[in-house]
Amino acid sequence: MTTIFGLSGIVGYHTVWGVTPALHSPLMSVTNAVSGITAVGGLLLMGGGMVPGTVPQGLAATAAFISSINIFGGFLVTQRMLDMFRRPTDPSEHNYLYAIPALAFLGAYGTAVSSGCTDLEQMMYLGSSLCCVGALAGLSSQKTSRLGNALGMIGVSSGIAATLGSLDLSPELAVQVAACMGGGAGIGLLVAKKIEITDLPQLVAAFHSLVGMAAVLTCLATYMVDYSTFATDDTANVIKAALFLGTYIGGVTFSGSLVAYGKLQGLLSSAPLLLPGRHLLNSGLLAANVGAMAYYFMDDSMTVGLGCLGTTAALSTLMGFTLTSAIGGADMPVVITVLNSYSGWALCAEGFMLNNNLMTIVGALIGSSGAILSYIMCKAMNRYFAQRDPGRLRHVQHGRRQADGHHRHPHGSGHCRDSVHDQGRQEHHRDARLRPVCGQGPIPAR
Repeated sequence: MTTIFGLSGIVGYHTVWGVTPALHSPLMSVTNAVSGITAVGGLLLMGGGMVPGTVPQGLAATAAFISSINIFGGFLVTQRMLDMFRRPTDPSEHNYLYAIPALAFLGAYGTAVSSGCTDLEQMMYLGSSLCCVGALAGLSSQKTSRLGNALGMIGVSSGIAATLGSLDLSPELAVQVAACMGGGAGIGLLVAKKIEITDLPQLVAAFHSLVGMAAVLTCLATYMVDYSTFATDDTANVIKAALFLGTYIGGVTFSGSLVAYGKLQGLLSSAPLLLPGRHLLNSGLLAANVGAMAYYFMDDSMTVGLGCLGTTAALSTLMGFTLTSAIGGADMPVVITVLNSYSGWALCAEGFMLNNNLMTIVGALIGSSGAILSYIMCKAMNRYFAQRDPGRLRHVQHGRRQADGHHRHPHGSGHCRDSVHDQGRQEHHRDARLRPVCGQGPIPAR
């Protein structure tokens, strides 16, 4: 599993280099949609009849439901973003033809399973993972962007189909699964279709919060289901560590994404919320999480374990709010990509605790590619990648504040004053290098 994790991270690292600036937002959107693979964790833990019979089963059903919202809504949002680049004179597209290889892929799997072949889900997981890699690589270029979105749909759908094929579902449980997945799909498609085109970036953030919540719910459900095996399992501490980290990262992703949505939507002030002693507060929250983790490993009782997981869920949710709210609205696109990277690592944690290769591969892919995309966007927006963490991301605004002609010296912390002729010459050279680029700007401008 560690080898799979490492290799997947390397693939994700190399996938998004060279992405066209105009495709930053669509790439961010398709990555978010692919992270809906968290639905697999919920499906593996679902049980009961037409309704869940236990608390863990209820948490798992909720995780599958909200992950479905993110999957279907996320891919439709990506498609709507890509449609903005279409010109009236462009030839007609026949994207529905991509359904042919998808149906062939799923049909071959269904035929093999019905004929008695077993243990095919690992091969399906491999094919699904490769399609997800193709999705991210495809969104790096205008020529292959629509193919990339189609590959993402094929990858996620085949991964979910393989998961369902590996389960022995009773008719009643199949109804519950269909209700959760179908209901989430309907809501996601409806919201993504009805939303104004100017609101697409913030909708990505809203959908992304569901990934964080699904990760938290799946971790809590897994702890309750697997607790009885911890005393005899040699890898119990690894699983418990993955559970704790998945809960922590999921909580930060959930609240941070909601804050990003609120700022982009105008529900919250776009100005940074600089709380007094915020660095001390964030350090205290981090220390409290570390303390909860230490106590979590010291006491083996289920009550203490659930209490520690609930504590880190609450603390990390608060931490996501304090970190993200301290950043201005103009930096929210970068924040979303950073949080997207975080969700990938949470998905990896789920993969380790459920011993699921698909979740581990896709999680590492999203985590590493999200980090690189954050770096690329920081460079494009003149931000410091070393401070890309939501709690430290800052925009160097000194030049804006100096209306009297002062600006920051490029080689130091001092300032210098240029003559009018020098400034005019600099403006001329800068304008000569400018190129119009369609990124997130055309969405509000549309």
